[in-house]
Amino acid sequence: MTNIKEQLRLADEDYLIGLSNKGTVKRAGKDLENETPTVVWTETEAQVALKEETCVIRSPLGDSSCSCPSRSICRHIVTAILWLKRETGADADAGDDEAKSRGTAGSEVKSGGARSCEAAGSDAGGDEAKSREAAGSDAGAGGAKSRGTAGSDAGAGGAKSHEVEVSEVNRSLAKEAGPIPVSGAGPEPFPEMLQVPAARLQRACGSQRFRRFLAHLRAGEEAAVKETSIVTVTLPWEGAVVKLLVPLEHSSCSCHSRELCPHKAQALLAYQLKKGRISLAELEGFLESEVSFDLEAVRTAAAAVRESVVGQFANGLARQSREVEESLERLAVLCHRAGLAQMENRLREAATEYRQYFERSAAFRVGELAKRLLFLYDRVDRLEKAGSQETVRRLAGNFRDRYEPVGRLRLMGIGVRFFASKSGYEGETWYFLEMEKRKWYTWTDARPTFYEGVKKRPAATENAPAPWNLGCSRQQLSELEFELSGAKAASGGRLSASQETRGETVGQRDLQAAAFLESVAWDYEKLLRELFGPGSMRGRGERLVLAGAVRWNEPAFDRVSQRFSWQLFDEKDRELLISVKYTKQERLTIQLLERLEKRLWNRGCETLICFGTLYLENGRLCLYPIELFPQAARPAANEAPKRSEMAGPEKTVRLSANEAPKPSETPGPKAGNAAAVPAADKISRKQADLSAVQALSRYVDETFGLLTDLFTGGLLSGSDERGTALRQLCEEGERLGLHQAAEELRQIEGYLQQKRHCMEFSPEPMVEAIARLWRYLTACREKLSYDKTVLVMDLTEGNV
Repeated sequence: MTNIKEQLRLADEDYLIGLSNKGTVKRAGKDLENETPTVVWTETEAQVALKEETCVIRSPLGDSSCSCPSRSICRHIVTAILWLKRETGADADAGDDEAKSRGTAGSEVKSGGARSCEAAGSDAGGDEAKSREAAGSDAGAGGAKSRGTAGSDAGAGGAKSHEVEVSEVNRSLAKEAGPIPVSGAGPEPFPEMLQVPAARLQRACGSQRFRRFLAHLRAGEEAAVKETSIVTVTLPWEGAVVKLLVPLEHSSCSCHSRELCPHKAQALLAYQLKKGRISLAELEGFLESEVSFDLEAVRTAAAAVRESVVGQFANGLARQSREVEESLERLAVLCHRAGLAQMENRLREAATEYRQYFERSAAFRVGELAKRLLFLYDRVDRLEKAGSQETVRRLAGNFRDRYEPVGRLRLMGIGVRFFASKSGYEGETWYFLEMEKRKWYTWTDARPTFYEGVKKRPAATENAPAPWNLGCSRQQLSELEFELSGAKAASGGRLSASQETRGETVGQRDLQAAAFLESVAWDYEKLLRELFGPGSMRGRGERLVLAGAVRWNEPAFDRVSQRFSWQLFDEKDRELLISVKYTKQERLTIQLLERLEKRLWNRGCETLICFGTLYLENGRLCLYPIELFPQAARPAANEAPKRSEMAGPEKTVRLSANEAPKPSETPGPKAGNAAAVPAADKISRKQADLSAVQALSRYVDETFGLLTDLFTGGLLSGSDERGTALRQLCEEGERLGLHQAAEELRQIEGYLQQKRHCMEFSPEPMVEAIARLWRYLTACREKLSYDKTVLVMDLTEGNV
C-alpha cells in the first residue's frame, strides 16, 4: 500500500496524460464531481468502486485495470486515481514537491469535490488528444460501451477485473533496463531511460529510419525534449510525439503503437544524447555492422574474377575474342549476387572497353582497359584476405548511394552539363551553389539510351517541369535562386528529387551577390594547392570551381590532337587552360567558346568568371568549362587592383597564340625594388627541379607504355626485346631514385626469363607484380603532375 501511495504522489497531470491522453484526464476530472467512490485497500492494490465500474489500482499505475471493456487506461481508472490522490493527501504533497523542485504548480482538488484538471502538458499533448478517439469508455445505464477495440466483455452481475495488456517487447525492454524506482528528482531524473542499450534501440528503429535519424542530427535538426514528470519528445521529421514514462512499458506514442515502435526508440536515443549518455559518433558506429556478407560467396566471386583477369593478361588483348564481353557480364552478375557493387561496376566498364576495341572506336584506350583490369585484380586480392565483415563492406562499395536529409538549403543555379556514359546512359547534370556554406550541390536526370539492344530516343527535357514543385521548366532551373525544405542529398552533394522535398523560388540568380562573388578564385596558385596539394581530396569526384581571369589569349584548335585550348591568366600571369577534346557531343561546346571569345573582345569585357571542373594534365592546371560569366570589371569586394593599375598595356589587349608572352618574357618588377627581384640561384634551383620532374615524368610514361605493351601482346608471348626494355627501365629507375619501380621491373623481367625454362608457367605472380607497379606509378604520376604545375607557376615572373 505504501508503494501505491508513493505512485499516487508522483502521478501529476502530465503523467496521467502520458498514461492515457489529455481528453481522458479532463473527462475524468469532470466525472469525479459526480462520484462518491469507496475503496478497499489490500497489501498490493486498492479496489475503488465507482457508480458504474470498479477499478483496481496497482503499482505501477499503468498496470491498473477496470471492469469496463477498455483495454487501456480508461477514464474510470483516471477518475479513481484522482480520487485516491485527494483522499490520501498525495495531491497536496505532489503540489508542494513540484513547486519546490520544478517551480510549477501541481494539480489542485477542491475539498468539496474534484476540480477539473487544467491542461498543464505540452502543446503536442493537445494535438494528440485531437488526433485520438476518446480514450475512456462511456458506460450506459444498461451496460458497458466499448471503445472500438477488442476486449473482454464486462459481466452483468458485477465488476470483473481486466488486466492491462502490455506487449512482450516492452516488458523485455523494462527488464533489460533494470528495476529503478520512479523518481522525478536529481540530476538524472529518469535513469531507467538512460540504461536502455543503444544497440537495442538502433535495431528497433530499423536500418532506414536509423540512418534518417542520424542524418537529421548531422544536418543540425534536433528532437524537442521536454522534461516534467514524464519526458515528451517531439520528432519533427517523423511528425510524431512520444511520451516516455517510468516504467517504460507504459510510454505512449502518437502512432498509437503499444510496442517499442521506431518513434519511441528515436525518442529514447534523443533523450540519451541530450543527457550525454551516448554520443553521435557512437551512434554512427552502429552503421558499420549493418550490412552482412556471405564470405564464402564473396571469395567464390573473387576467385572467378582473379582467374579471368590473369587469363586476359596471359593471352593478351590482341588474342582476345568477342566472347570476353559475355564472360565479363557473367562475372558482373556473380559479383552482384555476392554484394560486390564496385567490382560489378568495373567489370561492366571493362566489357564496354572491349566492345569499343572490337568496334575500332576512336574512344578506346588500351591503358584504360588495363587499369580497370588491374584494379579488379587488386580488389580481389584484398577481398580474399579480408577476415571480417567490416573489411568486406569497405571494399564492396554500394549499389546505390543513400540520400540523407540535409535540412533547408538556399541554392543558386550555376550551370548545366550534358553527359553520355559508356554504360548506356545520357542526360543532364544541374549545378547549384549553396548560398550559406558555399557548398556545391548537383541534380542529375539520367536516361537509358539502350534497352535490350534497341536504341531508344531520350525524351526532350528542356521544357519538362523542374523537380521540387518549383513551377518552372528545367531550362530555367540554372538561372534561379530557390529554397528547398526537407532536402535530401547523397555523397558528393547529389540532390534527390523526392516528393518529400519542397522548393520555393526566390527570384532570378544575382551574379553580384556576395555568396557568388566570394566563391570566385582569382589566385590560381592558391586554387592549385587547395584542390590538389597535400591533404586535398584526391580522386574523389569532380573538383568544381569558380575561377576568375583578368586576361586571356586567343583560342586555338590543334587539328592533330583534335583539341580546343584557351589560355586564361590571373593577376600574376599564372595560367589556367580551358581544354576540350573534340567529339560529337563537344562540337557545340567548342563553337560556343569560340564565339564567346569574340564577343568578349567586341564588348570590351575586362574579366571573365569560369565555372567548371578542374584537373591537371601534363603539368598544367586545366578546366573543363560548364558555364562562363563575362564581367565588366573584377568586383571591388575581392580587393583586386584596377586594370589601370596593372603593368603594361599588353595586359588589356587580345593576344594571338603566337604573340603571347612566355613566363620568362613577362614584364617583371621595377628595377628599383631590390626586395622584389628574385635571386638568380633561386630561379636556377627551380629550373633544375623542373628538369628533374620532367625526367621523372618521362620515365613514368615510358614504364606505363611498356606495361601496356605487355598487356597487348600477352605475358605468355615474351621476346628478347621486352627483356632488354625491362632491364633498361630498371637501371634508369635506380638512377632516378624510383627504387620500388626498379624492383618490380626486375621481378617482372625475372618471371619472363623463368618462363623460358618452365613447361608449366603460371603468369599470376607476374600479374601481381604488374598490379603493384601500376599502383605505384599512378601515385607517382599524380605527385609529379602537381609538382610540375607548382614549379611552372613559381617560375612565372612575379611569383618566384
